[in-house]
Amino acid sequence: MMKRDENEMRTTMKEAMTTTMKNTYEVAKQADANSTSPIKALMNQQANNFFVERDETGELVYHWVDTRVDMLSSSKLWNILGNPERPNSDLDQAFIDAITEELINRSDFFDSKPMPVSH
Repeated sequence: MMKRDENEMRTTMKEAMTTTMKNTYEVAKQADANSTSPIKALMNQQANNFFVERDETGELVYHWVDTRVDMLSSSKLWNILGNPERPNSDLDQAFIDAITEELINRSDFFDSKPMPVSH
């Protein structure tokens, strides 16, 4: 009789623990879905910044279309703009303005010339 009660109690406890663990997992999963971590948010955002097409040989070609300039270094932004004697004429004016504004915000914009490189 004692053995039977002990087995029933173990079974009941096991069922209760299983239910509790399942509920905890579901709550954690829902909380994770509701509050995205910064890295997940960035990865989701970046996933929208490229498209893929096939070239004439059938190879996949990936095109990066991110126009955010705040993630690029100042030297890279100056390389995109080109030097004052030969500016990059392929750029859209809104993109040029965004780069210029970012360089000004960083205090890296000096009379249309790049900040001197420190050695």
